[in-house]
Order: sequence, then C-alpha cells, then structure tokens
Amino acid sequence: MDLVKKVKERLDIEDTSQDKKIQGYIDDITNKIKSICNRIDLPKELEYLVIRYAMNCTVFYKNGYGEGKQVISSITDVNQSVSFKDTGGVTADDVDIDKYLKKNRDEISMYAYVRW
Repeated sequence: MDLVKKVKERLDIEDTSQDKKIQGYIDDITNKIKSICNRIDLPKELEYLVIRYAMNCTVFYKNGYGEGKQVISSITDVNQSVSFKDTGGVTADDVDIDKYLKKNRDEISMYAYVRW
C-alpha cells in the first residue's frame, strides 16, 4: 500500500479530492529526510514519520487552521470572555517541517549514511 493510501485510510478519507495535497506533504517530508540522511531512498523504518506528518498536515490545513489563524468558538461581550475551538490536537508545530524533524532527529539520524 502506498503512503497516500495509508494516510487516507487512517483519516477515513474515501474520495480523491485531497490526494495531490497529501502527496505533496509526503514528498516534502520524504525529500527532507533523504537529504538529512544523505540517502537516495527513504528508509522503510521511517515511513511512519512521513505518514504521521502527512496526517498532521491534512487535518491542520483541511480544517482551516493555517498559519496565523485562530479559531474562536464563542465570545461573551459583557463579561469579556473568549473561548477557543479545539483543533483536534494538531498544532502549528506539528506541521512545521523543521520543528517536526528536529523533534525526531535522534531516530532519523540512525539511518544517515556518511559518505566520503
């Protein structure tokens, strides 16, 4: 099963309307991991990081929680209170490719090739 299908399966996406975006997220993170590891292939053991990143991006951007956006669920004018909508646990840090890779650096570095 290819990575796009795995992402869609885990997110219960049945149509093909998001396939290009999902493939773009997969390509971005895969190319970055291959570059960091100095490899021409993506280690099979790191596919789960790619899948998880693509899932994070799909959820984050599909729901409109892009950079600089805040989701407010309710406002009370008299008491001046504001409530924010839960974004489902996916934060901007989860879709920031550099922060995501830094958080998983130790594992990724185990698959790096050193070339002279």
